[in-house]
Amino acid sequence: MKDKIIFYAEWLPLDKKEFRILAMLADKGVFIGNLSDICRYFGLTTTSKTRKKLRNSINLLQSQHFINANLKGRTYNLSLIPKESKIEIPQKWYEALLSHSYDADSVAWEMVLKTLLWVLRYSDNGEQVLTNEWIASELNTSVSTICSAKNVLEKDFEAIVRERVSIKLSEDHFMNIGQKITPCAWWDFQ
Repeated sequence: MKDKIIFYAEWLPLDKKEFRILAMLADKGVFIGNLSDICRYFGLTTTSKTRKKLRNSINLLQSQHFINANLKGRTYNLSLIPKESKIEIPQKWYEALLSHSYDADSVAWEMVLKTLLWVLRYSDNGEQVLTNEWIASELNTSVSTICSAKNVLEKDFEAIVRERVSIKLSEDHFMNIGQKITPCAWWDFQ
């Protein structure tokens, strides 16, 4: 088993359906199998609707030059096309996010992973003030999804530490302008 898994910042704005396939390829290196095999990898129900969505995602990723895809019969041969901005995480973090049942909030694992990758890339070790709106716009999702993903990272995994940043408007009034987020090197894998 490999120690590290490489993702790319260029993947972060993609929809979670496409991101999911890229994450699988980052984990496996290459994929050779049918759409039902992809469903089993993610624990998805194997239905014609699910397979159609996967097929559409593969076609989109190929057309946008994120993956190389060859199809023989029903067997796909998929591989990544490396991009410029690498974000590396330990393999065990990916596996924990993929398989964990989240207690802190209800949110898709893909969004938790995308949020973690964004924080690792842009947090500047807790020195930069970040806003939920900024993260949401970069990840092409809603602010509520970002809040839920950060809750999971903080409460379920202890993967980040958040500190609210406010400015003083008057003697008794403060305005929250964002937060500083510090990624943690050691996670709680309980």
